[in-house]
Amino acid sequence: MAKAFKVKKVAPDTPAPAAARRVLRTRLREFYSHWPDPDSAPAPVEIHNMRISGKRLRYSADSLRTLYPDQLALLLDLLKKQQDLLGAFQDCVTQRAAVEAEISSRRRRGAPPPEVAALEGLTAAYDERQAQLFTNLTYIWRGMMGRKFRASLKDMISNFKPGV
Repeated sequence: MAKAFKVKKVAPDTPAPAAARRVLRTRLREFYSHWPDPDSAPAPVEIHNMRISGKRLRYSADSLRTLYPDQLALLLDLLKKQQDLLGAFQDCVTQRAAVEAEISSRRRRGAPPPEVAALEGLTAAYDERQAQLFTNLTYIWRGMMGRKFRASLKDMISNFKPGV
């Protein structure tokens, strides 16, 4: 599992706006570290780590929402959509592996070919679903990786103004 980046230079007496900036900057840096090039396919472990880091970022942003009224809404919506896709993607990976194990077990026991073929059809359906989910995930990720989007996040976090 992805290890969380440490949030540095935050103490109990750190003012809330400064602590919020550090937390969000750290969680964003961690989140973006798992799939730096949207033109290359990430390994399954990178997808899993992105999912976990995305949860950390989403929960941090959600808890700091009162300091950033309305400013974090788009990021939170994108993170939610991405988490839904990543969760469904992971479900496909897990279910496909379970079906593959069942196919191997049935072949060892001498199951009839039509039975094995039906299970192989199921793995093909999981492959198709996984490919579609990955395409959708890539679209969202490309948008989130955009220079302007990332610059606007950085600007929003860095130029925090209470009550704005």
